[in-house]
Amino acid sequence: MNKLHFFIISILLIITGCSDIEQSKKDNQISPPTDSISYYLNEGKNLDNSTDKKLIFLHKAYLSAIEANTDSLKGKYLSFLSLNFPWVQDSALYRKLNKQTIAINYKLKDSLALGNAYWDLGFFLENKSVKDSAFFYYSEAQKIFQYIDNKSSSGQLLLNMATIQMQIKDYTGGEATTIKAIEQFKLVNDYLQLHNAYNLLGIILGDLGDYKKSLSYYNDALFYLKKVSYSSIDEARIINNIGVIYRKNKQYPLAIENFKKVVTIDSILLKDPSLYGRALSNLATAKLYNKDTTGIKELFNETIKIKSKENEIGSLASTYYSLAEYNAYANDTIEAILNAKNAEKLSMGSSSNELLLETWQLLSLLEKENADEYFKKYTTLNDSLQKEERKIQNKFARIRFETDEFIAENVELTDEKEVLSKQKQLWIGIAAGFFLLGLSIYIIINQRAKNQKLRFDQQQQANNQEIFNLMLTQKQKVDEVKRLEQKRISEELHDGVLGKMLGARMVLTGLNKRSTEEAIQEKTKALGSLQEIEHEIRSISHELSHSAYQKITNFTDSIDALLANHNKNMNIETFFHYNDDENWDSLEGAIKINVYRIIQETFQNAIKHANCSSFEITFYRNDDIFNVIMSDNGRGFNVNKGKKGIGLRNITSRINKLNGTFQVDSSENSGTTINLQIPLKKESYISSDNNAQIKNV
Repeated sequence: MNKLHFFIISILLIITGCSDIEQSKKDNQISPPTDSISYYLNEGKNLDNSTDKKLIFLHKAYLSAIEANTDSLKGKYLSFLSLNFPWVQDSALYRKLNKQTIAINYKLKDSLALGNAYWDLGFFLENKSVKDSAFFYYSEAQKIFQYIDNKSSSGQLLLNMATIQMQIKDYTGGEATTIKAIEQFKLVNDYLQLHNAYNLLGIILGDLGDYKKSLSYYNDALFYLKKVSYSSIDEARIINNIGVIYRKNKQYPLAIENFKKVVTIDSILLKDPSLYGRALSNLATAKLYNKDTTGIKELFNETIKIKSKENEIGSLASTYYSLAEYNAYANDTIEAILNAKNAEKLSMGSSSNELLLETWQLLSLLEKENADEYFKKYTTLNDSLQKEERKIQNKFARIRFETDEFIAENVELTDEKEVLSKQKQLWIGIAAGFFLLGLSIYIIINQRAKNQKLRFDQQQQANNQEIFNLMLTQKQKVDEVKRLEQKRISEELHDGVLGKMLGARMVLTGLNKRSTEEAIQEKTKALGSLQEIEHEIRSISHELSHSAYQKITNFTDSIDALLANHNKNMNIETFFHYNDDENWDSLEGAIKINVYRIIQETFQNAIKHANCSSFEITFYRNDDIFNVIMSDNGRGFNVNKGKKGIGLRNITSRINKLNGTFQVDSSENSGTTINLQIPLKKESYISSDNNAQIKNV
């Protein structure tokens, strides 16, 4: 999140610098060459004209320039157009005229015009986000201005190059380049650019984690800013940067103090709503980290309104991320996930990859069930970004150290013999430089790769351990709740229901002594049934009480016991078919208990109503579906007639809990078959391909 804020600040620095760049180039240029070209160019920029009409005028300006009578005039006209051309209207035409500008000024050996043409092209490519090419052409322009001893322009180009290096995280290179720019600006007392350069150094050192130096450079930026005509907004930007450094250094009271200075500046919302929105968001975040939640939600909501109105997608994503952090701190997990999802969506839309990585880390903590998925996405994107950054940084290193023989040859204004002599020296220097550069780059890349791999492995191990600990803690809590609930049910059955039924049996026993022979026989039957229920409840009570402290590991044995217990006094043959090598005990507890109850219900119905002589159960797995088939050879029934009994309603209720389905196949005098299909989680079940075992109970 903090890195995103620094990135936004740097973009503002670029925008501020660009206006100064354009002004400097205008100072280096001559006045408009002809009235006709100026007229066509102005009409090409005129917002009142349609797009097609503007393009027509721009093409006329271009044709007027290339049709000049002499190379000198053509170079002057093309240079003027290259500087002032609105390339947003026609990028292809701009590239064409810029290429011709470079070629004609190369031919004329006009170093100043050639330097400006390269500068124009670098500025164009930077705005198109082609950072490596922009850096290269800024570098070429800087060499030319340094050669002709134009210190101000040379320094501004170095500052542009340093800004790009900071954006691609080449902080060491960016710091060195900025210091070179400062040396140039001090020679000409360019205080405004010195302010910009020290502000950039503050950003770079902040990203490097050297907060003490960063604050020192920001104070230098304020010092030079006050030497020129400045506005309260210019000062507020640096104060906001200082607040960010204090927040990164966990000096939250000082951070809050600086952010309050920014948001209380007179008319800041009207003068710079973007800066006001960032300062509000920073203030809310600093207060959150300082554990002062007073008014935080209102600050975030106001920030979101401002940034939405300004259409600052990347900055808005950062605010939603901070709001999600606040929701998580307030234990509002649902709202935290919602705002984190908004941050994720906006980060993707604005290509804010660093914020996207932080958002996935936060979501992995909020949505523990999806932690593995977020971890995979985080690892994939992080690896990709690191590879791309290394690639770009290496390319920039080559650009900085190489000397372009083609440009050097054409800015040289000496005789042909001196050019050839310097060319020979240049090739020797290039060969030696490339050898040393290649060796240095190989050593640096190899060492960085090893260090990054080690850091990644350590981080991955730490993340895996954290996820495992969270899962273990969650499982322990679930198991504890299950144990307490089982114990409670056991006590309720044993102390409540069982006691009442025992009392009822005693009453019936007393009545039995005073009844007729026929009544005694009926009451005896009732007592027998009541006693069977009593034994069953006691058995369930003991099993639940025992499982609260000891895990029951054999599901199939429980089914065997169920069939055996009910078959003691019944002349029914029972069969239980299942694959003995399947790990049936790895089924989820909810599946086992509900399947057990369904089998119990079905078996009791077969005994009471079906008048059957055999009852058969089959377990088998088909991919990720657990199938249970129960059948008897009893009298059967017409499934299309009559209402569903309580038995079928109970089966329906339990199957719905398991997200499964079932079918009943029965007809009169043809028995009944019930088939259950229950979906399984892949990781919760282990199977083998051995042949099924058939057990005869």
